[in-house]
Amino acid sequence: MNMRPDCFACLYQQMLRVGKALACDDACGITIMEKSAERIARLDPAQTPPEAAAILYPALSAMLGEADLYARQKAESTRRAAELIPWVETKIAEAASPADAALRAAVAGNVIDFATEVSFELEEEIDKIFEAEFAIDDKREFLRQLAGSKRLAVLGDNTGEHLFDKVMIRTLRETYPHLTVDYFVRGCPIINDVTYGEAEAAGMDEVARIVDSGVDTPGFLYERASAEARARYDAADLILAKGMGNFECMESWADARVFFLFKVKCGVVAETIGKSIGDLICMKA
Repeated sequence: MNMRPDCFACLYQQMLRVGKALACDDACGITIMEKSAERIARLDPAQTPPEAAAILYPALSAMLGEADLYARQKAESTRRAAELIPWVETKIAEAASPADAALRAAVAGNVIDFATEVSFELEEEIDKIFEAEFAIDDKREFLRQLAGSKRLAVLGDNTGEHLFDKVMIRTLRETYPHLTVDYFVRGCPIINDVTYGEAEAAGMDEVARIVDSGVDTPGFLYERASAEARARYDAADLILAKGMGNFECMESWADARVFFLFKVKCGVVAETIGKSIGDLICMKA
């Protein structure tokens, strides 16, 4: 999905949010916005929004001397998510289809996102997720194909959300004992996306092989991935791509193995798929 006019404005707003998240004073905040405006003006509209983000965020990190701009917020998101996991596990265990319920919990976790034009409360989303309607609902087809698959690749998205991904993966493996799972993470800190260290700290290796994708964008781009990540992606029977960043990078790919799982949090994505902000999506590519 290439850049639209709205994406330029969104990126500028993201830079403002970073300054506020780091409690920058006015002088620092103005410098951030001035330097960001210069870089945004030079962005290539033919690239995807995550590729543009991979230009802006490292430049901001270098300017501020902060390797992980959202480190404190990611830790807080993980703490809040962890408090909800026991209740989520109980709901999944009680569900008529634990696998369907696990997918629902994983998409509820997708509201933890610091790069979108709208925000949602995690607790509120979890409270209603197990009865919510999906605007595009290919969960049944995904689970049907999963039953005949041996290797699943899950492309992770945000920190905090990864705790719900772990519960989902455990549930899917209990439902389909033949299944092995690769969990792909970002190659370096970018916005609040999950990296290897955060996945490892959460014990993701208890349910899946953690794959450092090597990708520096907030969305999976095959051409930027490491040799190992490409090999594991190629070997997967089925691929579950979490979040809008992965959708923005991959929606034009002709890969029938891919299913997207996310909550719509921006108008450009909503327009692209013909749905509304706030809608829940489980969609075959």
